[in-house]
Amino acid sequence: MCPRLNRVDDYVMKSKLILVIDDEPEIRSLLSRFLGRKGYSVMSAGTLEEGRKLFNNSSPELVFLDVNLPDGNGLSELKHINSGDKKFKVIMMSAFDHSEVKLEAIQYGALDFLSKPFNIARLDQVVQTQLINSNNTK
Repeated sequence: MCPRLNRVDDYVMKSKLILVIDDEPEIRSLLSRFLGRKGYSVMSAGTLEEGRKLFNNSSPELVFLDVNLPDGNGLSELKHINSGDKKFKVIMMSAFDHSEVKLEAIQYGALDFLSKPFNIARLDQVVQTQLINSNNTK
């Protein structure tokens, strides 16, 4: 591949903003470091309220949203943000691996569901699928 294309791809990746909403500082830190090393801009929030403010004041390309937050339920938030005409790219996360929760998340428009603790290879696959491959369809 031509080096010029690699620079363009790097620029496209770096221009993508990802929002992480999780009450666990370790998860926010892990995702921020991992995604930052991949070249993405990352914002993070520890509560739904803080996450809503960041979401409404920016245009994240992808949102990682925890199911259980101290001030609300991530599934309810997912249902709310995807209730309009525009559907947002949201990956739901939970430490609890319940198939009913996963099914509900998909029904509300989640593109994927990650169980904590993360498998880094799976995390990388999800990001690649949702962001990098989406460049090829535009």
